[in-house]
Amino acid sequence: MKQARLNRTQSIALMAIMSAVYAAVTIALGSLSYYGIQFRVADVLLPFPFILGWPMALALFLGGFVANIFGGLGAIDVVFGSLLNLLAGILVMNRKACPHWILAWLYPTLIIGLGVPAYLQFLIFTPYILLMPGILISTAILCAIGVVIMIAVERALPQLFVDA
Repeated sequence: MKQARLNRTQSIALMAIMSAVYAAVTIALGSLSYYGIQFRVADVLLPFPFILGWPMALALFLGGFVANIFGGLGAIDVVFGSLLNLLAGILVMNRKACPHWILAWLYPTLIIGLGVPAYLQFLIFTPYILLMPGILISTAILCAIGVVIMIAVERALPQLFVDA
């Protein structure tokens, strides 16, 4: 797969738009995004740093930051949830750490699926072992859908992409 070649203006615009999309979708879906199994539909964007690089990794951080402000779980969720999104984005965009698209699915699935319940257990007083399976499975499903969409975007807009 290839990575997008964007100039500075395009990178800033992409980052702004995608962070707004992540936050808006998460906030709009409310209880589905924040409670229970935390089926955060915006997580379909987690694999996208593989083809969109830094702007998308930063968009995941900023979008997660804004979305988690509205989640009602406080500063710990805002900070750690956003940092987990950023970590997933950085790993996915780094072609040495993530040379194949399957890892663009695996890294975010494991980072979010295992990391979010690690701090969430203390915020909602639910054991890790009860939180982790639901978040891990929902993130795996959403990231798989994200990879399919990512591949479709790359094929639909070949002029944006160069060999990485």
